Amino acid sequence: MRQRMDTLYTLCRSADNRHALPLSDSARAVAAVHKRAFFAEEAAVNPLVAEILRGGAVGLHAPLRGRRATFLSGPASFFRTHELLRRTRETNAPLLIGGREYSRDTVLTLFQRCVPNTNLRFLPWFSTARYTMSLGLAAAATVLIGHVVALTSDEGGLFDRDVAWQAGVFLFALAVLSSARRSNRDPRHAAPWNSAIYLDANAQCLRSGSSALALVRKGSIPQQRLFKDPTFYDELLRQIESGRFAEFLESQARNAVNVQPSSR
Repeated sequence: MRQRMDTLYTLCRSADNRHALPLSDSARAVAAVHKRAFFAEEAAVNPLVAEILRGGAVGLHAPLRGRRATFLSGPASFFRTHELLRRTRETNAPLLIGGREYSRDTVLTLFQRCVPNTNLRFLPWFSTARYTMSLGLAAAATVLIGHVVALTSDEGGLFDRDVAWQAGVFLFALAVLSSARRSNRDPRHAAPWNSAIYLDANAQCLRSGSSALALVRKGSIPQQRLFKDPTFYDELLRQIESGRFAEFLESQARNAVNVQPSSR
């Protein structure tokens, strides 16, 4: 599979940024043409995108459990794929795209061609990106330092509590920061779940043939920037897939056209 610098998200955003709001009819047509071309080009080489545009299925071999099981079993989407990759981060279980099995690494590569700023790689049990592992190592190092210092001091004893306390504070803080840096996405850029929802809104317009395709822009989609409440995005994706979100964008566009500057 070919590699490229731009993701599907950045390409679609480039189509949005060609024209300022409010969009004229010609600007809407141009933006829609570009987005259709970007999705079609990616779908030709990316089975994940092709499956999403078909309204197919992305899932796991094992039955999904928990309160979000019904939602995650829904039609293939970028956001559901993101959540399934998060669920399999520690098990490295393969995923199914249209009934065909793909390794988790392959699905992650397909997903990263579309959505930037993801950090969903597999975390083995011994990885220091896991908080439990890094904190455990910090605790062990704290005990060892306290013991070694006590043995080499003139006061004797088996454990130096003061040294262990000072070392422990530093090591535990270092462990938390190190794990956060290794396991989390870059907060300076768009959160991947927001980017995934943006692509899902575009994909739904393409599937339904909605004229709101050009109106799907980053600023038009509700989002949570720093932390993600799953129920917020689950409901947002349901609105997108039902067509209600596209209707809302069309209504907004009509209201913008009807607003006339006041005369003086």
